[in-house]
Amino acid sequence: MGNAYKKLAQGVLTGPGTQDAMYTVPADTEAIVKLITIVNTAVSNQTVEIWHDGHVDANAILPSITIEAGGWLEMDGPFTLEAADTLEAEGSSATSLTYTIYGVEVS
Repeated sequence: MGNAYKKLAQGVLTGPGTQDAMYTVPADTEAIVKLITIVNTAVSNQTVEIWHDGHVDANAILPSITIEAGGWLEMDGPFTLEAADTLEAEGSSATSLTYTIYGVEVS
């Protein structure tokens, strides 16, 4: 059976001061992330930032960016990740930013 692209993770960012682990690659697995979408369900503009393997500036793959009210962000990959790698994000408001990560896991 071949590898198939699928939804790897989905959730809601919990808000400022919290770096949410959006996705962690399982042990003995590699992942190719094809697309990350973040939707702002709020009636006001929100910001988001994304990191690969830890929330320090050197690991940022998306600096703080504003998503307009009712808008969305799409990040096209591919992003390659090794076992135990993480994608983390911080949003400016609780329950307003939802994310979905699409890709493939390769064992």
